[in-house]
Amino acid sequence: VRKSGRVSKPPIWLTGYVHPSLPSTSASTLSLYPIHQFISYSRISRTSQSYLASFSSDNKPTSFSQAVKDDRWIKAMKLDIEALEQNNTWEVVNLPPGKVPIGCK
Repeated sequence: VRKSGRVSKPPIWLTGYVHPSLPSTSASTLSLYPIHQFISYSRISRTSQSYLASFSSDNKPTSFSQAVKDDRWIKAMKLDIEALEQNNTWEVVNLPPGKVPIGCK
């Protein structure tokens, strides 16, 4: 039985994962599982990098009162409101007299 000369590559959906059985492009080392093959962000998909970044020490605010203390969140909120207004998705209006705004989660 003749073996194909075609170069085998892992499936595209595995590009964001590192597994010892998959072929590696790095030089072989003395260690069976070199740590640098498993911690490099360059071998992780953008989606997975975003997921890992969610565990960073830069915590997201959990309330409006926390968000208004951070310039980055103030800017983000302003940009969101501007985009909604430009798309005519909503418009900010004053509350009618005697009405109380509802809360949100």
